[in-house]
Amino acid sequence: MTRPVVLVHGAWHGSWCWDRVTPFLDAAGIHWVAPDLPSVSDAASGANQKEDNWAVRSALDELPGDAKAILLGHSRGGTVITEAGTHDRVGHLVYLAAFLGLENEDTTPYRSNDLNKCLQVQDDGTVTVNPELGKAVFYNEHDENDFLWAQQRLAAQSFMPFEGESELAWQTKPSTYVICRHDNALPVAGQRRMAARATHSIEWDTDHSPFVYRPELLATLLVGMSVVG
Repeated sequence: MTRPVVLVHGAWHGSWCWDRVTPFLDAAGIHWVAPDLPSVSDAASGANQKEDNWAVRSALDELPGDAKAILLGHSRGGTVITEAGTHDRVGHLVYLAAFLGLENEDTTPYRSNDLNKCLQVQDDGTVTVNPELGKAVFYNEHDENDFLWAQQRLAAQSFMPFEGESELAWQTKPSTYVICRHDNALPVAGQRRMAARATHSIEWDTDHSPFVYRPELLATLLVGMSVVG
């Protein structure tokens, strides 16, 4: 028996970012789904975390069987799984270099100055990544080819404020935090502070985006969690 896996991307990314990970899940016979978050796919409309939450919950609603899912969020995706992870199909949360926050917690202290400098606000209010600075922040350990593969796919992100009360799934569900030691977007000290809130934590010698250049590392973690008995 295997548990299904739901993969939630971070800001500026999409379901494409898991393309190098999912073949390993297929090979292990693991059912997976990777929704595109409306705050990126429909950024110009001002979609925010509320719509992202619905998208992830819809993906969970449509999972076959009744096995509890592993719900992984990368970077900003951590804020999404913290809310959507209260869904009764979720059995374990995985935060990959992600925001694991308290209710209404300011994420600014967890972001690097370099991250803030590489962002560009567009006329429609969306935010994009400066292509000349993105590698040093998000893909600093990648070679040029791997970086270009990802860079060509990055899109605008809506950061409309989330309205309403938040539920904190990590307070009631088991969770694993993956700290990425060479991360230039979310400095390791801040990741460790957030990881202290999780049930378990592990550390990898990777940058912010191991799913591109170290997909086997992430896949091994997920397969190990998914395979039951």
